[in-house]
Amino acid sequence: MKLTLLYFSPTHTTKKIVSAVGKVLFEKFLCRTEVVDLTPALAREREYVFGEEDIVVFGAPGYGGWVPPLLSPVLSKLQGNGARAIVLSVYGNRDYDDALLETADIFTEKGFLVCAAGAFVGEHSYSDKVGGGRPDCDDIVAAQSFGLLAAVKVRAGKPIEKTLRGNRPYKELGAAMTAPKPAPALDAEKCTHCGKCVSVCPVNNIAADLADGGKCIACAACVKFCPQGARAFADGHIAVVREKLEKNCTARRSPEFFI
Repeated sequence: MKLTLLYFSPTHTTKKIVSAVGKVLFEKFLCRTEVVDLTPALAREREYVFGEEDIVVFGAPGYGGWVPPLLSPVLSKLQGNGARAIVLSVYGNRDYDDALLETADIFTEKGFLVCAAGAFVGEHSYSDKVGGGRPDCDDIVAAQSFGLLAAVKVRAGKPIEKTLRGNRPYKELGAAMTAPKPAPALDAEKCTHCGKCVSVCPVNNIAADLADGGKCIACAACVKFCPQGARAFADGHIAVVREKLEKNCTARRSPEFFI
């Protein structure tokens, strides 16, 4: 038996939730564990094959209520072969829309037995006023509680019984979602050319000379991890979205479990 923690997490919010759930699963099953971070582009070029004795905890952020489109190629090549899966969607305190349902459907289609699903909140990529500081301690406790419930289902080899929230067909993936975004603006006076933004970008959009490669997905990794605070979103469309989020989506939302 092997436990695999599989996640895409540019700003580490999803990583924290997957890790919390995974820790509980490890303590319950005491099995060999592998962590697979799909954030680096090279990791998404591999094929991942599992078997009946495997347990997979998968997590990804919801981008606008969808599974991030750049994950489609790697997820399309998954081979579950009867492995048991727990799927997680982490969203920025607005709504996860169809993202969790879509994730569960993908894993079912790829031959996994989906035993549990959960939606959790992480700080929004566009604003630290929306879900700021999350997942926090309460969220981690909730993830651990979810992990305990999920472990029972995994051990029994039973699929989700509670109907997942979402719609089929999923909400339409608009051009604004798939089109590249302008990279967060660089403040030349603050920048020390440390290269952190280059290394954390999941699509290798930022060149060694810090130029915008035209592939930005607005994940905010370069913004969140710049030690000098030298990058910030300056795009007009993102500014409009941020204003709406800060006006309408600051009330705390709670995790949702589907067991």
